[in-house]
Amino acid sequence: MPSDLDMHAMSADAAARSQDAEGLQRYLPIAEESAARANHKLYVAMARRARGVAHRLTGEWDQAADQLAAAAEEFRALDTPWQIGLTLLELGEVEHSRGNTDLAGEHYSQALTAFERLGAVPYEERAREALESLS
Repeated sequence: MPSDLDMHAMSADAAARSQDAEGLQRYLPIAEESAARANHKLYVAMARRARGVAHRLTGEWDQAADQLAAAAEEFRALDTPWQIGLTLLELGEVEHSRGNTDLAGEHYSQALTAFERLGAVPYEERAREALESLS
């Protein structure tokens, strides 16, 4: 059975991945708090990515980019290509929204590489579509 820590982390992550601003408001604070209290590095990074998504959804581009870049570095330190890819897709979205298409393309390309490393074909396709949207 999943622990409360697991449930908080997964709830915030699901809200972030579905772009659910209300879910993020509801689940993210407890996910951040419980992950930090447990010093769970993966869940701390996942909560940071979710916080970046929350900022992106409200148009707070600088805060979103800062949170997502920090999360990407934490995931790199943990060598978690799946999490790296998801985070880089989000960073690409932020930069695309800001009109920084070159930087968005770099993030999307790096996400594609991470997903290819895993053979995560549906997410490879998502990253390719994001790259194509820049043309």
